[in-house]
Amino acid sequence: MFIKQFLIILGALFLGYTATSLTGIPVPSNVMGLAILFLALLAGIVKLKDVQATAEFILKYLALFFVVPTVGIMIYFDLLAAEALKIFIPLILSILAGLFTAGKVTDILIKRSGDDYHE
Repeated sequence: MFIKQFLIILGALFLGYTATSLTGIPVPSNVMGLAILFLALLAGIVKLKDVQATAEFILKYLALFFVVPTVGIMIYFDLLAAEALKIFIPLILSILAGLFTAGKVTDILIKRSGDDYHE
């Protein structure tokens, strides 16, 4: 039973990988796979009972995937604290540069399209 449920989830993830590879849609394949699984659940192609036990098991142990990065941060906390300005100033500047660039590109595209939505 567990293997069947796990294979259904893996099959949806494989379909997501295939869909993003073939279409070039800029969406992570795992997100696409879970969207496919969600749509299959909504459409009744896959029944909730066919994946529920395995999904609950995966969610139960999902926190384990975050232990290693958290321990790494704790181990190197002194280094991170000493280099905080060297880390966070470029981080904040790059975020602001990305936001500014996205805003300007959007502004240019709206002006170029000739829509009256731009003030």
